Amino acid sequence: MFANYIIRMDDASPTMSLEKWNRLEKLLDKYQIKPIVAVIPNNKDPKLLLNYPSNQFWQKVKVWQDKRWTIALHGFEHKYTTEAKSIVPINNYSEFAGLPLEEQKLKIKSGIKIFNKNSINCRMWVAPAHSFDKNTIEALKSETNIHIISDGIAWNPYYEYGMHWIPQQLWKPRKMLFGTWTICYHPDDMSNNDFEILEDFLKKNSKNIISVDELKLSKKRKSFTERVFEKLYWKLLRIKQKS
Repeated sequence: MFANYIIRMDDASPTMSLEKWNRLEKLLDKYQIKPIVAVIPNNKDPKLLLNYPSNQFWQKVKVWQDKRWTIALHGFEHKYTTEAKSIVPINNYSEFAGLPLEEQKLKIKSGIKIFNKNSINCRMWVAPAHSFDKNTIEALKSETNIHIISDGIAWNPYYEYGMHWIPQQLWKPRKMLFGTWTICYHPDDMSNNDFEILEDFLKKNSKNIISVDELKLSKKRKSFTERVFEKLYWKLLRIKQKS
């Protein structure tokens, strides 16, 4: 048995750090890695306003798409306005969780409209702060063709709430024994050391780093052992957050 890995890059927007994103793109191209890229359609998060908006941003996203990178809808404005409970219990703030269904539909419809205007196809959802609820899923079903969510804890893709889920469990490279593991990066925050660690991991494991297209998605539910693993994962995370 062996593990497969997926690389995910969050917070792509016209005001991202071009230097870091270009450096990461060059590194992934070197090892022929096709990642998930979570794109914010209408970024209004002040923490992510790192540059003047690039007029070439959507052309860059189109290039990523043409390279068969998976483009994901990453919220709408990436602004946190609620403190409602999320399906994925990592954070207690959200752009979506707790909002009425119609309000969530409008946000998602507006985001997809921007994608369509720029000829970007989208079949995946990545929630800002991993935070969303059942209304979000209903809005995605109603307003989009999205049928995949990058989130959740398991060691294999699973099916829940009428959606395919590709688990996202890691925020730094780690050698695993089996399963499918998504490693999430925020390129704007990456240090030189982060780049060096990632390249070392890619050198050693590039044959086991796959794209979304290489996954065989089915309507398989989480196994009993995966549900036990999920509960332990959240308990350990809460202990770590308190320490």
